[in-house]
Amino acid sequence: MKPEHDDPAVNSDSIVIAATKFRPAPPEIVSRKLGVRWVLVPILAVIGVLVWMLWYVVTARAVGFSIAPETASVYILEPLAPQIGGKWLLRPGPRRVRVEAPGYTAFDDFIEISSANIQNHAVDLVPLPGHLDIRVEPLVDNALFIDGEPLGSAPTLARELAAGEREIVVEAKRYLPYQTILEIEGKGIEQTLNVVLQPAWAAFNVDSNPAAIVIVDGEALGSTPLTDELIQGRRRLELRADGYKPWIKNLNVSAGKAVNLGTVVMAKADGVLSVTSTPSGASITVDGKYRGQTPTQIPMAPDKSQKIALVLEGYKTLEREVSVASAKSDSLDVTLEPALGTIELITSPSNAELLVDGELVGNATTSVQLAAHPHEFVIRAPGYATYQTTVTPRANTTKRYRVRLKTSTEMPTAPRGTSGPRARPNIPIGGEVMTTSAGQELKLFRGGSGVLGSPARMPGRQSNEIEREVRLQRPFYLARKEVTNAQYRAFLALHQAASQTANTDEMPAAGITWEAAVLYCNWLSREDGLEPFYQIKYGDVLGVNPAATGYRLPTEAEWEWAARDREGASAIFSWGEQFPPREKVGNFADSSASNTVKKTLSGYSDGFSTAAPVGSFAADANGLYDMSGNVAEWVHDFYDASPPQDVVDPLGSPAGQEHVIKGSSWRDASITNLRLAYRGHAQAPQPHVGFRIARYAQ
Repeated sequence: MKPEHDDPAVNSDSIVIAATKFRPAPPEIVSRKLGVRWVLVPILAVIGVLVWMLWYVVTARAVGFSIAPETASVYILEPLAPQIGGKWLLRPGPRRVRVEAPGYTAFDDFIEISSANIQNHAVDLVPLPGHLDIRVEPLVDNALFIDGEPLGSAPTLARELAAGEREIVVEAKRYLPYQTILEIEGKGIEQTLNVVLQPAWAAFNVDSNPAAIVIVDGEALGSTPLTDELIQGRRRLELRADGYKPWIKNLNVSAGKAVNLGTVVMAKADGVLSVTSTPSGASITVDGKYRGQTPTQIPMAPDKSQKIALVLEGYKTLEREVSVASAKSDSLDVTLEPALGTIELITSPSNAELLVDGELVGNATTSVQLAAHPHEFVIRAPGYATYQTTVTPRANTTKRYRVRLKTSTEMPTAPRGTSGPRARPNIPIGGEVMTTSAGQELKLFRGGSGVLGSPARMPGRQSNEIEREVRLQRPFYLARKEVTNAQYRAFLALHQAASQTANTDEMPAAGITWEAAVLYCNWLSREDGLEPFYQIKYGDVLGVNPAATGYRLPTEAEWEWAARDREGASAIFSWGEQFPPREKVGNFADSSASNTVKKTLSGYSDGFSTAAPVGSFAADANGLYDMSGNVAEWVHDFYDASPPQDVVDPLGSPAGQEHVIKGSSWRDASITNLRLAYRGHAQAPQPHVGFRIARYAQ
C-alpha cells in the first residue's frame, strides 16, 4: 500500500532523502551548557541530605538506656543512631541493641522504640555462672545439698552455679547438720566455702552396783562401768541385771554437754505372788493399796513382809502377812468365810412364805442368817400381792423388818411384766434405748476405734491431753442426760445443792463426791435387779467387777468417744469446729454469769447465770445432752497425766488420789475448757461437777 499525502510530490511513488555534510556546534556554546549542569548537582545533593536529616530529626525519638552494671557498653546496631547528651535519636520500630560487659552474658536483641518523644529502656545483664570450692572438716562421709538438690559429697568444686543466694547444706552421721546461705557472685569467679562440722553427741558415763548391761534406745552398748557417746535428743536408757529391777531413765542429751550419771544402785527384782480365792473376784490390797482381784499375780517388794487383805462383799475380810524372795514366785490360795448377818421378819398374813435368792425358806415370819451381800427376798401368800425387795444384811448385826402384804384389791394395777408392789423397769439388752426405774434414758453405743486427746499444736491444748488410740469392743449404754436432784434424792433424800437456785428437782445433782456418785450407781443397780459394778464395803469403794452389767460412771474413753465421734471423725467442740460458739448451744459462762465468774464468752448469752435444768439445750449429733456446759462430770477413771496407748475397753489406773472430770460447766468460757478433749481432775466435791450414768450392754 502506498501512503497517501496531500502534497503531490510526497505522494509520488518514491521518496528520496538527500544527505548533507555534518557541521559541529561551536565549542564556546557546548562549554557553557555543561558548566551550568555540574553546578546544580552538589547543590541538589546538599538540599536532599538536609531535607532527609530534617525528616529524621522530626520523626526520631530521644531514647535513653538504664544499664546494669553501669560499666556495660551499649551499641546501637543500626545504620544511623546519633547520640546527643547521653541519649540516642532512634526512629520508632524495632531497633537492634547490644549491651555487653566483662563477666556478664551479653544482651543482643531488638528493642521496640515507641512513639513517645522521650523514653527510657532498662537492660540488666545476667552475670555469668560462678564456681564454688567446698571444703569440709573433718573428712567424713557426708551428703551435700545445694538449694535442696543432692550434689554428691564434699570436698568438691561445684561448677556453673547461677549468681544469687544459694542454700548450702552438709549432712553427716553423728554430726550436726551444717547449713548456710551463701551469695554466689557469678561472673566466672571461683569462691571458697570452708565447712566445719560440729559433733552431735555428748560424752556419756555410767556405772552401777551390781554391774549391768547398758541399753540405749533398745541397743546394747556394753556393760557398766561404761564410757561412750550419745547422739543428741531424747534417749531411753536402761540398765539390766539378772535378779534386779530394770533401771530406766529418759535422757535429754544436748550436743557437747557431758552426761555423767555416776553409780546407779540397782533395786532387787520383785517377787511374784499368785493370789486365788474361793469364791473368786475378791479385791486385793497390799499394805492398804488396791492391787486387783482374784485370781491374779501381784509383783511384791522382795524380802519384805507385807500385809495382804482380801475383801469380798458378803465375806469376812481375810488378812495375811506374806514375804516373797527377790525374783521368786509364791502363791496364796484361800477360802473366804462368809460374813453373816441376821434378818428377822414379822409378816402378815401368818401363812406367808419366804423365798431368798429364789429358794424357799419357809414361813415368812422367821429369822435367817445370810452372807452380808444383797439378797432378793420374795414374800407371797394366796390372795395377796407378792412383795419383792432386795435386802443386804450387815455382818454381826440383826436387822428387823415388819411386812404386811396387801390384798389384790388394795394394789394399783401393775404394768405388764412386773412383780410385787413396785414395777421393775424394762431393760432390754441390745435395745437402742433403755430406761431405768428412775426414768433415765440410756442410749446404746456399739463402740469402735478412735483417737482421744488432741494434737500438739491445737489451740488451748494441755499437756495431759496426749493423743492415744483406744478400742471400745464392749457395747455400752450412756445416759442421755445428767442425773437430776430428784433422781439423786430417791437415793439420798437429804441431798442439798450449794445454792437455792440449783436445788430444784430438775437441776443436775452437783457438789457430790465421786464416791457418792458410785454409791448411787450401785443403789440403782440393785433397784433394777442388776449385778452391782462397784465393790463397796461400809461406804468404801474397794474395787470393781468388770463382768457386771450394773450401772456405773462412764469411763473416760467412753465419755470422750461418745462426745466426739462424728462418723469416724473427732469433733473439737460439741457444737462443731468453730470457737467461740455462734448460737445458743449450751450453758457456758456468758454475760449473765459475769457477776460470778472472772471470764465470760464475749457476745454470748444462754439465759442462765449458773446451772440450767438438764436437757435445756439441743442434743448433740449423737443424741446426748449437756456434754458441754451446765455441769462438768465425774467419770470412772483415776486420773493419770499420761494414759496408756492402744488399750481395749480401758478402765483407767487401778488406784490413785484423784478422778478424771470430763466436760465443761456453766462457769467455763475458755477454748481450753470448752474442748471435748479437756481433762480435769479433782478429789473433793465441786459445786459445778455432777455425773451421768452408764453400763455395759453385755
